[in-house]
Amino acid sequence: MGNVSHLVPTIHPVIGYDCGDAIMHNPEFTRHGTTPGADRAVLDGGLAMAWTALDLATDDTHRATLARRLKTRTRA
Repeated sequence: MGNVSHLVPTIHPVIGYDCGDAIMHNPEFTRHGTTPGADRAVLDGGLAMAWTALDLATDDTHRATLARRLKTRTRA
């Protein structure tokens, strides 16, 4: 994520689900990540991202702004 943010604007959203008292990035946390609640959280986050992209793509002003910014963007 850090390297990408040097090239393009980024956000780092958090998708939450019930992981009990587990500490992130350990085996117990991983077990909670295979639950229906975790699946639902990921699907909800993906749907929110898709709706946002759809809104940007179907709005003439936003689409023109994005196209102009892409055309003038310089590569690092």
